[in-house]
Amino acid sequence: MYWHCCQQVAVAKAFTCPSTARAASATAQRSPRLCPSECTTSYHPSIMGTREEEYKAILARYLPQSAVEPIYKFISENRVQFKITPSRNSKLGDYRCPTPLHPNHEISVNGDLPQYFFLMVLLHEIAHLNTFLTFGRNVQPHGHEWQQQYRNLLIQYFNGGHFPPECYPLFKNYTSHIPLNRAAGQALEQTLKRYGLPENKEQYMILSELPLGTRFRLKTKPERVFKSIEKRRTRYLCEDVHTTLRYLVNGSAEVIKC
Repeated sequence: MYWHCCQQVAVAKAFTCPSTARAASATAQRSPRLCPSECTTSYHPSIMGTREEEYKAILARYLPQSAVEPIYKFISENRVQFKITPSRNSKLGDYRCPTPLHPNHEISVNGDLPQYFFLMVLLHEIAHLNTFLTFGRNVQPHGHEWQQQYRNLLIQYFNGGHFPPECYPLFKNYTSHIPLNRAAGQALEQTLKRYGLPENKEQYMILSELPLGTRFRLKTKPERVFKSIEKRRTRYLCEDVHTTLRYLVNGSAEVIKC
């Protein structure tokens, strides 16, 4: 699902919910503390003890309104450290299981995604968390166990009315059986990406829609010009026309045709 091209953006806009394990052990009888923050290279404000409604207001800027309550409940009950980051070329989101040094579950999602696609990526990462809780570490990252957890979440949220009803046929094809239908999943992703985009973003196309040999610019790297050379399953081998360096780019990457 994720892109593999160029360099990862380093700065992050993040918020954390709820508190770390240290705070949790010290305040076991209290409600969780929410600690949102917004960071740039030179400005690092931090607000401690954010109230529930303030945290939900942050979630509402990125999620469909109907999904805010169940997502908040999951984050709070599982003490997830949840970060919303700027666009990253290497991934749309990720999950990290607890370690002795970082005792909380950690999930991050790119903050530039349209709201329904943001929710889908978040459910993808929550499925990793649920897989870890149920089966531990000794399973494949996107194996049968994860696919079942992801399928259950998608069914729950589609049936709950948190996705556009027009997408139901694609959703049904994607989740009809295990293993999940990869082609239907990619079609569902592309459809959800187009919901909620401002009009000035209509110029973007999907890399897989362009013929091989087409020159294009990545949405996240508009200063560079690439040319697609060869399709490799879900990714495309592309060449920077100025440096001749080659990269693998996911076919779902948003691009501007040159």
